[in-house]
Amino acid sequence: MMNKSLKFILQDIPVLKIIGTNNKLIKGISTDSKSIQSNMMFIAYKGQTKDGHDFIEESIKKGATVIICEKIPIYCIIHHKITYVLVKNSIDILGKIASNYYDNPTKKIKLIGITGTNGKTTVSSILYQLFYHLEEKPLLISTIAIIILNKQLDTIHTTPNIIDINKYLNLSIKKGCKYAFMEVSSHGIHQNRINGLFFFGGILTNITHDHLDYHKSFNHYISIKKTFFEKFLTRHSFALINADDQYSHIMTQNLLAKLYLYGIIHQYNCKIKIIHQTFNGHLLMINGYKFMFPLIGKFNVYNLLASYITATILLDDKKKIIILKNLKNIIPIKGRCEQFITSYGVRIIVDYAHNPDGLKNLLISVNNLKSQTSKLLCIIGCGGNRDKTKRPLMGQIVYNICDISIFTSDNPRNEDPEEILYDMKKFILFTTKKVLLTIVDREKAIKSAIKMAKAKDIILILGKGHENYQEIQGTRYPFNDMIVVKKFFNKKITH
Repeated sequence: MMNKSLKFILQDIPVLKIIGTNNKLIKGISTDSKSIQSNMMFIAYKGQTKDGHDFIEESIKKGATVIICEKIPIYCIIHHKITYVLVKNSIDILGKIASNYYDNPTKKIKLIGITGTNGKTTVSSILYQLFYHLEEKPLLISTIAIIILNKQLDTIHTTPNIIDINKYLNLSIKKGCKYAFMEVSSHGIHQNRINGLFFFGGILTNITHDHLDYHKSFNHYISIKKTFFEKFLTRHSFALINADDQYSHIMTQNLLAKLYLYGIIHQYNCKIKIIHQTFNGHLLMINGYKFMFPLIGKFNVYNLLASYITATILLDDKKKIIILKNLKNIIPIKGRCEQFITSYGVRIIVDYAHNPDGLKNLLISVNNLKSQTSKLLCIIGCGGNRDKTKRPLMGQIVYNICDISIFTSDNPRNEDPEEILYDMKKFILFTTKKVLLTIVDREKAIKSAIKMAKAKDIILILGKGHENYQEIQGTRYPFNDMIVVKKFFNKKITH
């Protein structure tokens, strides 16, 4: 923690009223009353399920000396040791407060935000690996990990809040980092979780059906994505848009940032040719330079393009060949097309695909790579308390493309997994005579697929990817698809 004066923290903050003195030193800020210690600031805001104003009294008892709030609860006694700062909307100013407290880190580092339905994690991870190999001292903020230089930080939440983001940025600057690559979700944009950050660049991977349980309509989902490019990118920023995406024309409207485009169909900033595809990756030709890129799927070629062009924007044009040479050293991302080959020749692929478009692209890519005699087996579930409309779409996509479909539990959360499986099978009127199994227990589903598969068959285990838990009725139980696979083979499952 660091000591900062309250006056400094409140710079450029639209304050309605201050009750008490603003001549104080603050040694930390938090929106969680449980983490409050002496001489800290507590920011109270109304969330989706809880109202932070209900925890003001608890935060004071724990040592908070400054309270940022929209109203003072009647049970709170005004005390000379406590300063109340009244604001119109706590969430709106939270990011700026966090940025001030941590010395406005995004003014000292080049922050690149990656948004889109699919590909955010892969693009941010490719960029982090690439810049690390180029000794450009990067920071990665993704759903998989927070990595400063080559050190992964221990984190509690998969998606960091705006206070933590500023903390990581500040720490990375102290360690000499010059670039930061961060996933930007539609939830994060809509919930003001990136307010107060200055983005040097923004990347759009694609926009497809997802998160409609939250956004209610696809139009709202698109508008939130567009907000990132309109609100958070300035004339000093760049915007890199996937020109092959059918909604790219919406994203390119009314931009202040300098616009760059990329694509395989619509080639703008570089010439690319896919020469050959294998399970070991793609043989590519980019601007006359031939190399092997070790990620499978055409969708990953798009992720590569986004990363390559971003690197050429950020670095000297003279480094283009060096950038391409280092792209062949990218290590596949954990839980993203992660592969395991059994001793008898069955290929098992674990991936995070959890929406219709991502699922379809992956299945088509793998189906095109396998031999005609090989069978494609897919284990898939859908998350509970999430968009129900995509469940039958995903069920039908798997059934139509795969030889054997196994529907199972993903993260049912507070829903009955049987009900989720029922939703996934609502396309059943359109079925042929393919094999379709429902096995609620995910571990048993994986074991069943392994026992059914023969040499050269492909097993896809989808939906959870890197996740190391399964969330059931409010409890997270340890579970990781690849660990389960390897555990079975360590036990020497007979075939």
